[in-house]
Formats: sequence, structure tokens, C-alpha cells
Amino acid sequence: MKDTTWRRRLGTSLAVLATAVLASTASTALATIPHSSTGAITACHDSAGALRVIDAQAGSACAAGETRVEWNGTAITATRWVVGTVTQLPRGAGASTRVAAQPGAKRLSAGSWVITADVLIANSIDPPTSFRCYALQYSNQGFLGGQLQDWGGSGGWHRTLTISATVTLTSPDYVDIHCSHDQAVPSTGVFQVESVDVIAQRVVAVN
Repeated sequence: MKDTTWRRRLGTSLAVLATAVLASTASTALATIPHSSTGAITACHDSAGALRVIDAQAGSACAAGETRVEWNGTAITATRWVVGTVTQLPRGAGASTRVAAQPGAKRLSAGSWVITADVLIANSIDPPTSFRCYALQYSNQGFLGGQLQDWGGSGGWHRTLTISATVTLTSPDYVDIHCSHDQAVPSTGVFQVESVDVIAQRVVAVN
């Protein structure tokens, strides 16, 4: 009787241990699915359409006769920086000012990025002024995209101008935000950018 009880207890213990080992192994196997850097999921499918996920980051590869596929399996990687320093805008027509320099610690890696920036502008001057804010790639001073908007003091001092741009970087680089305006304005009155909130989202290519 005692021998039977002991065997049952041993069997139960071994089953629990096996479950724990399998759970640990599964956790380890999934640690790099999706890819820890790109967020991509890699899989292989055969001619019959059977699909299996592999750990490409750990070096797993598709077998002969299988086709490799990859897709973005997590939220797009994003980085954000906020500039709260007030930047006075020049009063001359057509002058451009950098209102948000990307911090060195947040340099964007090579790849495709979607840039969105909210620029808070304070303008107490009439008549309305045409503001242009845009993103600029630091290394080549390439214009990436922007928006034009008109307003003056009669419509309220503070407005937020939202811009968006896309860029594919061949090497790590910075993206800064610049603003300009089309008309010469008086030397008196409030005419400044008060904050810039920038979000850069990394887009993972689908193969």
C-alpha cells in the first residue's frame, strides 16, 4: 500500500515538473518572437499552405521547399521628444527657424519612419500670418513634409499646427522641426513657438 502511494506521489511530482519545464521552454522559445528589435514575426509555409512560426532572431530558418514570410507582429516602435523652450520667430518674411532639434540620445535608426509633430504657436499680431512648419532631415537638409496655416490675433493667440512626414533613413540620423512665415510682421506683439511635441514611429517592412 505504501509502495503504491509513493509511486502515485512520484508520478504526480514528475508530471508537475514536466509541466514546469515545458512552460519554461515555451517561454524561452517565445522570448524573441516577435523580433526584439524590429517587432517582426517570421514564419515558413509549404506548398500545402501549412504555416509555422520560427525564431529568426535565434537563427532558425525555413526548410527546403518552404517559403519564408514576415510581418509586423507588434505595435510600431515609437520614440518621442518634447521641446518646451519658447522660440522667438523672426519678423522678416520667409525666414526659417529651427524650433525643435532632435536630442542626440533619440537619433533615429536606419529604416522607414513616420514623423508627427504638434507645434504650439502664439501670435497676437494682425493681420493673419501664414505659418509653415515642416520636418527636415539633419544630414542632407532634406525637406520631408509640412503644413501651411493662416491665423492672427483676432482668431485667438494660441493655435496648434500639426504636421506629418515620412522618411526612409539609410543610416542613423536626426529629424528636426522648422517653422517659417510668408509676411513681414511688426516688431511688437507676441510671435513665438511655445512648445513642440514630436513622435517618430518606425515602420517594419512586410515581406
